[in-house]
Amino acid sequence: MIQIAPASKPVDVRKMADVAALGVLVRISARKRLLIRAIEIVLRPIMWLTDRLRPPTANASAEAHRILVLEYWNLGDIIMEVPFLQNLRIQYPNAHIALLTSPKCVPLIADQGLIDEIIAVRVPWAQHYSRWRKYNPFSLFWIEFLRTLATLRAKRFDLAFTARADIRENFILWLVNVQRRVGYAFGGGGFLLTDTATPDLERPHFSNRWLRLLEHLGKPILTRQPHLRLKQEEQEWADQYLAERGVTVEDLIIAIHPGARSAIRQWGEENFKAVAERLLAEFNVKVLWFHDSNQASSPGRPRQCIPVSLPLRQFMAVLNRCSMLICNDSGPMHIATALDVPVVGIFGPTEPTWFGPLGDNNHVVIRPEFWCRPCFDYCQFDQPYCLRIISVESVFNAAAEVVNTMLREKQTTMREEPAC
Repeated sequence: MIQIAPASKPVDVRKMADVAALGVLVRISARKRLLIRAIEIVLRPIMWLTDRLRPPTANASAEAHRILVLEYWNLGDIIMEVPFLQNLRIQYPNAHIALLTSPKCVPLIADQGLIDEIIAVRVPWAQHYSRWRKYNPFSLFWIEFLRTLATLRAKRFDLAFTARADIRENFILWLVNVQRRVGYAFGGGGFLLTDTATPDLERPHFSNRWLRLLEHLGKPILTRQPHLRLKQEEQEWADQYLAERGVTVEDLIIAIHPGARSAIRQWGEENFKAVAERLLAEFNVKVLWFHDSNQASSPGRPRQCIPVSLPLRQFMAVLNRCSMLICNDSGPMHIATALDVPVVGIFGPTEPTWFGPLGDNNHVVIRPEFWCRPCFDYCQFDQPYCLRIISVESVFNAAAEVVNTMLREKQTTMREEPAC
């Protein structure tokens, strides 16, 4: 006797991917998931009633003329979004594209030809690590933020994108009454969107999470690598700046940036100093030691290194002249990838599969065995041991590999050049 099994129910691919994304693309604690669920219960009837009272909107499937993009966090986040903005500009050449971002990111993305309008705002929960300070109702950031929301609502955007799978951002897009709202549901608040994209579990990098939104709309992805352009006068200024410090166009320049936005992501200046000293001892290189322009010169810098402290655009111009950057997981790491400068990135509490440097010529130094990664800068130990036990030897070896490759390529080029 042959027994025929009953037909199985059709699989909801997007729902399954959303559940899997909680293990592949994000890390949300059970406590936070309960909080999100409670917020959803409150928001659903409010949204239903409000949408009933709102006047009917135009056809959301029509070609968009005014597009809003939300990315108001940090420099590195903007760089990881750049491939999306590049493709968005190609796919919507005649649309007015606006970017809601942090004021500190404005010099980075301005004059790149990717967007038409920058709306700068300090979103309260993106300013601090302290949870109380993030949601302090008496913060003046809330006044600025609410005014910006009113401005966004008045602009009447046809289409908007958010890639963080964050219920707060989904709510923002609904609140400002964007006609077509594209994002993700797996972080909560999917009902606030008009389009919920299926997450790409094969490409977990945050940059690809942005690109997936365009694929959801049927738009092909033409590039996945970020590119930043510099003005000619900025490049000429960088050449003069370096020449005044004894650096010529023939020199192999190694940049070191020991800083990071979070102290938990900082490997330590003494470690960077040891790497710099070994590179100077074993290779004929010049080493630039970068530090933030609002900080005093680093006391841990080796004397042979050239100290550099510049505003963002000038920093980018000088970094563009470098052959390699050695740094923590930080904004400068991502900026280097967009300038096609190879990176040796040192990772501690964050996940390089999600936030690593983009491109093929980069090296990530990490101790992968730590089960608590990623902790998103809220280390549960007294210090970030995931960084503390990374050896100077491992970072030096990664940097030496890059230098040796460049020296071999330079020798090959010299042999191939025709004699005069």
